[in-house]
Amino acid sequence: MNNDAVEAGVPERVVRRSTRSTNLLRGFEPRSSLDSPSSLGGVLERRRAAEAQMAEVFQGLPEPVDVIPARVSGELGFILHAWDWSETSLLLDVLTVRYGRVFLVARGARRASSQYRGLLTAFCPLRFSWSGAKEAKMLTRAEWQGTMVPLTGEALLSGFYVNELVLKLTVREERHPGLFEAYVRIIHDLALGERDTMGQALRRFEMAILKATGWAPTLTGEPDAPFYTVRAGEILGIKEKTQLQEGESVWAANQVRAWLSGDMTKTTIQRVARDMLRALIEYHLDGKHIHSRRILTELNRLHKVP
Repeated sequence: MNNDAVEAGVPERVVRRSTRSTNLLRGFEPRSSLDSPSSLGGVLERRRAAEAQMAEVFQGLPEPVDVIPARVSGELGFILHAWDWSETSLLLDVLTVRYGRVFLVARGARRASSQYRGLLTAFCPLRFSWSGAKEAKMLTRAEWQGTMVPLTGEALLSGFYVNELVLKLTVREERHPGLFEAYVRIIHDLALGERDTMGQALRRFEMAILKATGWAPTLTGEPDAPFYTVRAGEILGIKEKTQLQEGESVWAANQVRAWLSGDMTKTTIQRVARDMLRALIEYHLDGKHIHSRRILTELNRLHKVP
């Protein structure tokens, strides 16, 4: 069993069989309404369902607020991670529209008779109600908002990677404008299951979370530099490769500028975006590790992805 996968929140059966969609609660498995998702009709139906769900989630989103009231009702959010607490309860880390990440205690959620049984599911929008002024708040109600197309295979593992990024790059109850919208978009893109565009969608989310947390990369150093490196969370222009410090990588300036201008049509530019964003994120992780990334890397090697 891969211990990194467990720490990343990836269920054991996902690691054993990555093409199977899983739920955060044992014994409950979401099923797609599509009989043949690989057929043209199935692909089009997946797209329509995902588009409709995303439009519904975005409809009338409220602005983030700075102070969480003692009682909250009907807050839209997604479960990022859930783990057992006592014999009958669950602890939840939830990304919400107005309050950022919130820590909830779902008492009795693991009981067979619980109202939450089969409801507290990853990658699906829910309406949460809770009470409490301390960090650990008591979940009082959770309402199903309709499922997005279930994530499977590599898309599911990418979803866990996205969740882990949010968990490790944000602080609970801090305001991060634009993060919730970026999260919904990436889950929507992953749900479409289009492998050719999945990497680009992940790069857009990585950049979005850096911006939302106040760490948007800036260009510094030589103004007309032929090369760029990542140093101290910034993209630094250098004239000579001899200016590199130990452990630093270097990228051609024209490729870096193409990526920053939004052009990721070429595979070479996609690699530049992937590698530079990885370096930027690792700097801001400050020693923390993204365990689901290792699983994705191993999966990509199996597929021989460049």
